[in-house]
Amino acid sequence: MSQPLISYSSRPTLRVNLENLRYNYQSLKERSGNAKIGASVKADAYGLGATQIGRALYGAGCRIFFVATAGEGKILRDSVGPNSAIYVLNGPSPRDKGVLLGAKLKPVINSLEQARFWAQVSRSVNEPPYTAVHIDTGMNRLGFDQEEFKEFARDRSLWNELNPEWVMSHLACASDKTHPMNATQLAKFKKSAAQLPLTPLSLSNTAGIYLGKPYHFQMVRPGIGLYGGYATTQPEQEDIRTVVTLLAPILQIRNISKGDSLGYNASYIAPRDMQIAIVGAGYADGVPVLASNKGFATLHDEAVPIVGRVSMDLTMIDITNVHMHKEVGGVVVFRGDQLENEANEIGTINYEMLTRMGQRLRRDYGKPDKNNQHRN
Repeated sequence: MSQPLISYSSRPTLRVNLENLRYNYQSLKERSGNAKIGASVKADAYGLGATQIGRALYGAGCRIFFVATAGEGKILRDSVGPNSAIYVLNGPSPRDKGVLLGAKLKPVINSLEQARFWAQVSRSVNEPPYTAVHIDTGMNRLGFDQEEFKEFARDRSLWNELNPEWVMSHLACASDKTHPMNATQLAKFKKSAAQLPLTPLSLSNTAGIYLGKPYHFQMVRPGIGLYGGYATTQPEQEDIRTVVTLLAPILQIRNISKGDSLGYNASYIAPRDMQIAIVGAGYADGVPVLASNKGFATLHDEAVPIVGRVSMDLTMIDITNVHMHKEVGGVVVFRGDQLENEANEIGTINYEMLTRMGQRLRRDYGKPDKNNQHRN
């Protein structure tokens, strides 16, 4: 008589440990001395859910947040309430004016065009929000370039209309503390800031925190470290805990013969007789196509390779050498404390691995197993 199937769902689950999130916040805060913490919660809090993450960080004491767009800021405002500063990194644009003002969001000013637009907006309202000014110091992404900055620094009336409460820049190579660009950007930032009215400064992301006190200024802006991802080339120095685990059910177990092909394009040919598990998570859920035939997951704490091409809803894994019990409904683990290893294996970064996770994942904001608490 066959055994009844265990109770399970075919839907994959993203487990987010808010307790560990708060631990990481406090750990980074302690490393930052007297600097304030401005949490980066852009891209739906790196894919983890800005509503729940924002509330958890607010409960941990965070009162400054950074998002990329006004729409993200509106969602966060509705979640954390009126008593936090929310800065929009991409800056103001005409179609976002109503959202910025209505949700009391603070635009980060990246160019003369944005500065002049927001000054015009500010003249039309009774209580315009404060802003932050972003100076490019070598990343050549957003921020005032050096030519525009010279003109901006001379225009004190424009400065006064913008009413900036922070001057900021962004480090390009902070993950490697030996990279000469760190010192170059620090010097450029100090030189630029000295040309402006005395204003609190912010330069460091998560990795910049580990460069030490000269880079902290009055505020740091951690992102990946909050969510359990390593930010530097020396992870042993980072006291963070795992926050994210992607759990996917085994939907079917198949025995295949040597020479059989697997998946789209027959990209994998079985080199031997094998046993594979078909797992209910694919690239729509955050398992990258790049992981095809070279990534891995874990089953019973054993690494199991991904075989065949990852498809939208399904991934195939080789469980031939797993000797512990294997059954339909069993749970295969992606991410967790293997986040960095998974990313390295397929040639991407932990940031992308987190933000890839799709909206159909069931999100569980409880606690993971006790044996998955520490990264170091």
